[in-house]
Amino acid sequence: MRKHVASTFLALLLFPLTIWAQDSDRTGLNYGFHIGWQWAGNAEAKLYEVGSEGTLNLNNILIGNTTNYTKLKEYFNDDFSLYEFPHDTKYKPTLSLGGTLQYYTSKTFAIYLNAIFTSPSITHCSFSVKLNSKKGNLSDEVIEQGSISGKENRLQFELGIHKSFPIDAQVTPFIEIGGAASFMEMKTHEVSIGNLNQSVLHYSNSNANSNFSKMGFGASCATGIQFPLANKFYLYTGLSISAIHYGIFDNTFSYAKTIDVKILL
Repeated sequence: MRKHVASTFLALLLFPLTIWAQDSDRTGLNYGFHIGWQWAGNAEAKLYEVGSEGTLNLNNILIGNTTNYTKLKEYFNDDFSLYEFPHDTKYKPTLSLGGTLQYYTSKTFAIYLNAIFTSPSITHCSFSVKLNSKKGNLSDEVIEQGSISGKENRLQFELGIHKSFPIDAQVTPFIEIGGAASFMEMKTHEVSIGNLNQSVLHYSNSNANSNFSKMGFGASCATGIQFPLANKFYLYTGLSISAIHYGIFDNTFSYAKTIDVKILL
């Protein structure tokens, strides 16, 4: 009921603006800003799953590291062993912000350049350890939960073409298609359990003074509706999808979906 009321209120608010606005000719260079809500592809979320293999794994962090092992053993007042490793890690939906340039060669055709920033973080990444001095019965086992957190920054550039299909002066569907390049940098990566909070940020780099980062390339497309809010402002709203290959995992593309709102000035 509340969603219906909110939708009705928004429609009533925008209706007089669209009636008042005029569909002006935007031939030439236009600039504006972008805001959206993005669901990042979960392929790269596996980066944060510190598992049982590789140079850096949970055994090395919790047990192989004498300082960490002693700290946790004193905290639990017991010896322990790894019980469950992290899996099915996903990204949380996140805000996307950026700017856009559009050069209209005609009223319905433009070349665009977007620069979009997002900062996705992971969720549902947990593991557990089992205390060893308890009895062997399942009912007597004591399991302690730990978590892995991570956050990264992504800056994506998109270059492509925009084509609109006017229905009337106020409502105009459009499509966009183009190439994309994305720079991804890991900002935080931490393992937490008991009284231990261990950063493992630099695990993928030979240079411990720099964060893990990758450049990816791919394509993007978008579709939606554009309409004038006023003579000066032109609004685009719709859904965009990008497919980026970072080369971290073989033959894997990261598909990000975004609900977009873009305003040209």
